[in-house]
Amino acid sequence: MNKKPTYEQLMTLIAEAAIDFQQAEILRNSLKRELSSMYATYFRAHGRPGNGERTRFDFEDPAYRGVVEFTQGAYSRWFDQRALTTRLKRKLRNLVERLERAQ
Repeated sequence: MNKKPTYEQLMTLIAEAAIDFQQAEILRNSLKRELSSMYATYFRAHGRPGNGERTRFDFEDPAYRGVVEFTQGAYSRWFDQRALTTRLKRKLRNLVERLERAQ
């Protein structure tokens, strides 16, 4: 059976988790800006499907195939980073809850 961490150990784990989460969030936001810039670049060059209306992407719609292919790498990087950020946020939240229960 594992020994419960002390208050100081939990605080250290929380601080480390907070730093990891913040760094991941900064990178996620940067990747989102890169992706948005690529969308804007593509639409300036090729026009926007659907008479230029700003609607949500339908990734299954053939009209969006070009922009999806153009941004595939950036989208994949952003999507993976978003998943990592979510995991790190959950880890931080769980550590804070453990600290609250320990008090």
